[in-house]
Parts: sequence; structure tokens; C-alpha cells
Amino acid sequence: MLVQQQQRQMTMAPIPGNARKVIENFSYALTDAIGKGFSSIVYRGRNDETNEIVAIKVIDKKGLKTPLHYQLLRSEVEALSQLNSNNIMRLYKVYYTENNTYLITEYCDSGDLGSLLSKQGIQKEGQLQKLFFGIIQGYKQMKQKGIVHRDLKPANILLKGQVPKIADFGFATTPQTVSTMPNVNVGSPLYMSPQAFKNRYSEKSDIWALGVSLFELLFGQVPWQAASERELAQKMATVPVSFPGYVSDECRDFIQRCLIVDENRRATVEELERHQWLQKQDLQVIQGNGFSSMFRGNHGCSQSNQLQFQNIQSNGCLSTASPLGETQNKQLIQIQPRESNYGKENNTSSISKQSNTPIQQQQQQPLRSIKRVQESRKESLMNQSMNQEQYTSKREDEWNDNKKNDYIIVAQMNFCRYLYRVAALIDKYRFVATSYLREKLLFLVNKNIMIKMNNLKELIDGHNTLILDKFQQYISNPQFGKLSAAINQYNQKYTLQFNTVWLSLQNPEQKQLLVVDKKFDAVFDDNFTEYESFYIILNSILRSAIKEIEYQLEQQITFQDPQQLLPIDIEGGVILLDYLITYFQLASLIQECFEDPYGFAVDSKIEQIADGKPVRLTFGHYLEIRNKIKQLDI
Repeated sequence: MLVQQQQRQMTMAPIPGNARKVIENFSYALTDAIGKGFSSIVYRGRNDETNEIVAIKVIDKKGLKTPLHYQLLRSEVEALSQLNSNNIMRLYKVYYTENNTYLITEYCDSGDLGSLLSKQGIQKEGQLQKLFFGIIQGYKQMKQKGIVHRDLKPANILLKGQVPKIADFGFATTPQTVSTMPNVNVGSPLYMSPQAFKNRYSEKSDIWALGVSLFELLFGQVPWQAASERELAQKMATVPVSFPGYVSDECRDFIQRCLIVDENRRATVEELERHQWLQKQDLQVIQGNGFSSMFRGNHGCSQSNQLQFQNIQSNGCLSTASPLGETQNKQLIQIQPRESNYGKENNTSSISKQSNTPIQQQQQQPLRSIKRVQESRKESLMNQSMNQEQYTSKREDEWNDNKKNDYIIVAQMNFCRYLYRVAALIDKYRFVATSYLREKLLFLVNKNIMIKMNNLKELIDGHNTLILDKFQQYISNPQFGKLSAAINQYNQKYTLQFNTVWLSLQNPEQKQLLVVDKKFDAVFDDNFTEYESFYIILNSILRSAIKEIEYQLEQQITFQDPQQLLPIDIEGGVILLDYLITYFQLASLIQECFEDPYGFAVDSKIEQIADGKPVRLTFGHYLEIRNKIKQLDI
């Protein structure tokens, strides 16, 4: 039975970095963070009574913005509390305080299968036999308890020494939760069964994911490559799996039994346990480099539902920086965008700030040495004289209320400027081939602009939509009057563009084809009220577009020296891909900061994104972009 206890109220005084936070008989140091998630930080902790090393997942309740977020947390706790297998990460205790939830779990010291593949490359069949025998044993207990994981993949199989542990149960369903989970796709598309694409999940969905995972570990690629989720589902249903390298006949049959499209004929976990590939007597003990050198950067945190920002900035490329400090759970986007001249706003001067942006050396493909770029601009706003304050991108208590409020508003306007450029690139470059995907994307970008402009217009009308400090006092400030004039001018421009796109999609035949997609249909209107569900649907469509453009470029690009410039005819597609990835990150950050516009202004570094300078792209840039797609699990 799961033990749940209420922790005593903890002191609010700052805790030194070398001090240990105590939760009953468990403790951890703030310097021992081993991973970050959507609203959580995972620490390497200790049971102070037994000295056993544990993992402590600290979930900030402020990051749980919607009922769905709470449901995901409940699902993880409900699933893990019912399981007690040597091949499933164990949950020891759960503690609740006013501000946080603490999950005390087994500490897995040897990384995960995804890291193993990234660091060591493809694995030998003999090494994987013993691993998958253990995974099957863990899954047998899950089936007995009526639990479906729904996000099995190599990154969610932890390793404790040589023992595999199924982890990351945030998307799991149990007999208690299955009826309350929303009817939306979850999981990672590359590992989803054909039925899962239709929102139907069962034990057989997880069996499919195990087959894909084994295939990937053996060959370094998944069985099917596609440019969109729709194409991927079609290939799964129509193209037989083919093997790009040698494996034993028994192993081939094991994988094929997992990847039968008809789930009634797909293997059960009991059939896999008895399969001759796992029953062979020469199961080998895992040897080689060993797993202890692997470091699981996001231990215990679900990757498919979380934004993973990595240090991959180089040579002025769109990039991300390290997460914020220990006391904050939000992720910091620190982006210095590359851009061509395409999609620039004409006759509109930028809303900018002085910035000091570190350009970090990209570890895998260094293109230039670390340097610091300083830019200082004094520009007018919509041809008006606005003595812009010099904003810093730090949270400082000494800011006066007016300056902080200005900063929040300007960040929203800069976000709209960025989206205007994204829309121009979508309109210019035809690298999205799936029927109506480009139209959906173009509509959503322009609607997103209008949603933000609607919030800004509401400010002018006296409604505090951006949670500004001392609002009534602030709106009488002369600076707000100048910003209001700029908002009105921007709104006229963006409204005209939205109406053009909106009217172009009202043809009855075209409209009927668009609304076949029920997710898109839910937001296909001219209602500009901001809901978090808009960004969930947006990111689903962005993900499809990004994968499709990546696929199209992959077919056209023959790799050259990383320093060599990309051909002009495909550079536009790479620029568009880069912008959409950044938009995906920003939309995810908006969800995280949904009721914290100041947090979005600080963490997004949106002023730097909106004011990127033209840079010709190289093959090295394209490699970085593809690496970012993989790291963000898009």
C-alpha cells in the first residue's frame, strides 16, 4: 500500500547550495539535480535511515496549470503504487506540501536505453536478449494490474546496473484512471501502434512499442521513416517491416510478432515470454563498456510531455540554453536566431532591448569558438519616439512596477512580430506537401497573433489580461499611452492579414476537408480568447510539419563539409524548419507560463529572437537543426 504523508511546513528562508532539504527521513542537496521536467526537478537523494541512494522528484504545483496536468501526475502515482517488480522503477513514498509534491523513487544509476544507443551505437543481439527478458517480466506485472504504459520507448527504460527498469508512467492508464483520461493522442509517434493513432490504447499498443524499440536498438533506426504522422500511420499499415542488417531468425520473428498491424493477431506478453528468442539458453550477461558511465539527464521525467531545451547554440544558430537556476522549474530559452532576409516586416521598426547574449560552443559540432555578442540598439516603435528603458533579462526585485509592466507588454508584441515572420516563411516556401497541413499551419500562426493582440487590446480597454502590477495606476502612465498607440497600429496590420487567410479558407469544399481533422476543427474559428488547449493542438500540427520538412530536406541534401554554405534553393526550407522548431519551443513555454506572462517575457528571450540578423546557412547549421529535433523529441 502506498504511504502518503504530509510534510511539516518548511522554512521559507533561502537554503545554502551545500545544505540538504529534508522530507521526513529523506534528504537531498540542491546541487544534486540530475534532471528537469515540465514542472519538476529530479534530485539524487538519500534515505537518511538506511543510507540508500534514492531519486527525489520535486513537482512544483504552480507548474500544474490544467486538470490534464494533475491527471498525468495522478496516473503516475496510481500506476507506480500498484507495481512491485524488479523490472519496474519502484515508488517508495509520496509526500504533499502546500507548494510541492515529492515522489521518492528507486535510483537507477546507469542511464537508459536511449542514452545507451546514443553513446554506444547499435547493440548486439545477445546483449539485448537478457534486457528484453527483464522488460517482459516487468510488463507481465503491468498487464496483471491492468496498467497500459502508452509511452514505452528506449528513453523510458532505465538501467540499474545491468537490470532494466520500466519508468515514466505519466501517460499510463490504470483501471481507476482509464475512464477519466482525455481522448487525445499521447506517447511518441515513432513508437505508437496504428491503433494508438486513432486514440485506441491497450496492452497490444505497448507490445508494438517494444518491437519498435528492439528494432531501433539493433539497427539505430525505427522501422518506418515518414514526413508526417499521417504518412507514418499509412506506412505502418501497408509496408512490411524490412531488416537493414543481420539478426537471427528468432529475433526477426520476435520483432515481427510485435509489429503485426492486426492487434488481435499481435503477440501477447505471455507469448513473447515463451518466444524461442528469449528461451534460448545462451542468454549473455551484458558486457562491454558497461552502463554505469551513462547519465540519464532527465531521470524520472516524461520526455513526450516535456520541453527539453539543450545547449546546442553555435555560430549564431537558433538554439537553447541551460535551464534556469535551482529555485525555478521553468526552462530558459536563450535563442539568437539565424535568419535570411525572407519574411522581414516592412516599414515596421523593431521593439528591441539591449542584450548581452552568450553564444555557446556546440559540443558535437563546434563551428566557432565561444564568444560574447553585445548589441545595443535605439530604435523607434512604429515611427514614434519612445525612449525605451534598458531592460535586463533577469528577475530583479528593484524593478519598479511600470518598467516591469512595459517589459511584459513589449514581449507580447515581439512574439507577434516573430510570428508574422513565421507566417511569411510558411507562405513563401512550399516544403509542406501533406494536403492542407500548410493551410492549417498558416491559419494557426495568424490566429495565434490575433490571440495575443486581443489580450493587448483588452489592456487598452481596461482589462488586466496580462496580470500587470498596480494595473489601474499603470494604465494612466504616459508610457502606456505610447504602447497603446503602437498596439492599435499593429492590430490593424495583423487583423488585415488574418482576415485574408480566414476568408481564403471559407470555400465550402475546402472547409469540409479541413474540419475532417477534429483537433484542428476545435480551433478553426475567429474566436481570439486564449485557451491552453489551442497550444496543445498547435504543437501537434507543428510537430507534423517539422517532421515533414525534415524528411523533404533529407531527400534533397547531400552532406558536404560543415563549413560549406547550403545551396540557395534549399536554404529557405532549412530557415523555415529552424523557425518552426523555435515556434514549437515558444508555444510549449507559453503553456508552462500560461498564467505568468512575466515568466514568458524573461525565459523566452523573445526580444533577441524577434531581432535576429541575416546569416547564410551552412551544412553544419543543418546538422545542428536535425540534432535539435532529436533532442527535443519532436
